Parts: sequence; structure tokens; C-alpha cells
Amino acid sequence: MKMPFSRTHRRRNALLTPGMGLATAGVVVFAVVILILRTVFPGAIAFVADPLWRVGSGLAGAAGTTAGAGIDQATLAKERDQLLAENAALRQQNATLAARSSDLTRLLGTRTSAPEGILASVLARPPVSPYDLYVIDQGTNAGVRVGARVEGPGGAPVGTVEDAGPATARVLLYSATGRTTEGWAGETRMPITLEGAGAGSFRASLPRESAVAVGDQVYVSGDGALPIGTVVRLDTDPSSPRAIVHVRPLVNIFSLPYVTVAR
Repeated sequence: MKMPFSRTHRRRNALLTPGMGLATAGVVVFAVVILILRTVFPGAIAFVADPLWRVGSGLAGAAGTTAGAGIDQATLAKERDQLLAENAALRQQNATLAARSSDLTRLLGTRTSAPEGILASVLARPPVSPYDLYVIDQGTNAGVRVGARVEGPGGAPVGTVEDAGPATARVLLYSATGRTTEGWAGETRMPITLEGAGAGSFRASLPRESAVAVGDQVYVSGDGALPIGTVVRLDTDPSSPRAIVHVRPLVNIFSLPYVTVAR
């Protein structure tokens, strides 16, 4: 049974709304315009689209440049930190070399020839080692021998080698408690027997009438008379014919970094 024409026509009109009709008409018109432009003006579409493409390319390039700048900044920051660390290490190395150069200059002077003795570093000193005992980093392999004289800056004698191994040696300082060393005092070279008092100091006993005074140099035998210390105090007692002489060494045994061992 066929439906009346009027009802079928109304149903089709319900499916095709005014909005859909306008949209369809717009698409058709746009397609026709594009077709005409491509036929009549082939370069028109490229002319219109070119600014849009340029804007898009510019935005993409700007985004890439920004990303690249971020990467470059991170790389530069890393390189800067690395250079700062290397600079700090070089400054520390330079300070170490300057201190070593200063210590060696005090010990050896400004001479350019090789030292006559065996140069050695002090590995242990008081109070790390027993008082008035050094441990040095040269031994029999370098020519160190037991009994050899050990000197500090300016050739000041500090002790003698007590024991030597292949790579290290022990140095007994002249100021070791109870150790005696023969020498002279003053310009008149008054004979004196120095007795170690420990901690780098000496004392001696002289006649009270001797010409030794505070400030006089004290010497020990070596290549001639070698200065070892200075008289810093004289203790006298009216009831005693002798005076106690206190001598301070020329070098500070607690801070000496290098010594030379006589061959």
C-alpha cells in the first residue's frame, strides 16, 4: 500500500534542514571558485597560500631556534662549570708548586748546579715521629749511609743518619735528649759540649767567667765550623762557678720540609 505523496515529501524535507542546505551550498560554491581560479588564474592559489606558508615556516623556525638556544645554553653552562673546576685545580697546583719552590730555595739557595748532598723529603717529624727523630724518603738505594750528616736550609746541621733502609732512613737530631755534640761558642770559639734538651733545643755548661754572651753563635764541626744555633739565655748561680747556657737551633725542626744528606 503506497503512502500518500504529501507525507513522503514532508519526511524528506525534515531530513534536509536549512542549515545543512546552506553548508552544502557553501561547499559547492567554494569548489566552483577554486576550479575557476585554477583554470583562469593558475598562480592565484599559490599567491594566496604563500604568506600562510611563510608564517608557518617562520613559527617552526622560531621554535627550532628556541630549542637550539636551550640546548646551547645547557652545553655552555656545562663547559663553563668544567673550565671553572679546571681553573681551581690549576690554582691549587700552582700554589703547591710555589710553596715547594720556596722551600727548596730556602734549603738550596739560588744556585743552579746540582746540590752536593742527597735531597730528601721529611716524611715524619715531631710530634708525629718520636721527639727529635726524622723519617726521610731516601735510603741506601740513593746513597744514604749511616752516620752521614743531615743539613737544613743554608747548610745548618740538624742531625745524623741513625738507620737506613733501601728507600727510607731515620735521622737522629742533634737536639735529641741526652745526645752530646762537641762544638764552639762565640767569636772566640770557646769549646762547648752541647747536650740535647729535646724539642730542638740544647744546653751546655761553661765557666761563669767565660766570654760567651746572649746572641752568640754556636758551631759544630763539619766542613769548617757550621753554625747550629744561637745562645738565648745564661743561667748563673752565685754559689756555682759554672753557668748554664741555653741554645736555640737555627732551624725549626717542626716545620722543615726538606733536608740534604751529605754523601
